[in-house]
Amino acid sequence: MRTLDALWAFCLLGLPIACARAEGDSRMATTTEGPLVLELFTSQGCSSCPPADQLLSKLAGTGTLAERSLAPLSFHVDYWNDLGWADPYSLPAWTDRQRQYSRAIGDDRMYTPELVVGGASGVIGSNLATVTQAVLRAPRPALLAATAAWSKDAVTIKATAPGDADVWVAVWEDGASTKVLRGENSGETLKNDRVVRRLERVAGAGQTSSTTVKLDPKWRATGAVAFAQGADRRITASALLPR
Repeated sequence: MRTLDALWAFCLLGLPIACARAEGDSRMATTTEGPLVLELFTSQGCSSCPPADQLLSKLAGTGTLAERSLAPLSFHVDYWNDLGWADPYSLPAWTDRQRQYSRAIGDDRMYTPELVVGGASGVIGSNLATVTQAVLRAPRPALLAATAAWSKDAVTIKATAPGDADVWVAVWEDGASTKVLRGENSGETLKNDRVVRRLERVAGAGQTSSTTVKLDPKWRATGAVAFAQGADRRITASALLPR
């Protein structure tokens, strides 16, 4: 009998079509759709987070789930930092972003690991079944009109925003590795992918505009995704901007 774990085995092996058919869904992603943005709120100081980080890395590696194109992102929050280990990738801005989602979703909790799907719902980021169902239920974002020009030390993004949403760009780093010396994960070497290093607004609602994001030469593999997000926090359009 097929189970959600079996479906995930297909997906994480890079066989999203088989996974979708097992769900009875024959829909195929088209070029008019953008990737579904997944935002993991995590911390190296949280012992429950490494499994969610590993799951996010698998999603980043396959890029799809149940025929859904994905754009996984990892935001490291700072509210674990006073409990023994200061996460080097954490920022107060990422904690504030999670807080905004909590208000928009109507959830009075802030926890890690939380995965926010398409800006519209939050689930436990390490729970395979829950993540799968949330991805399957999520509305399909439109393909955003956006381009990127990469250089050694910067990326310039140009985008046209829909009339009801601003366009943002998230620049990530892959392959980060940290030896944790204290806290709940003391002694572990944690690997993190899709770590968001910059999040900047590209264009206001209804506008076409551009912005240049500086890149730190110390960052490992970098990439970016542009997305349109309205006042209700829902992400309605997106585009991957590979380097």
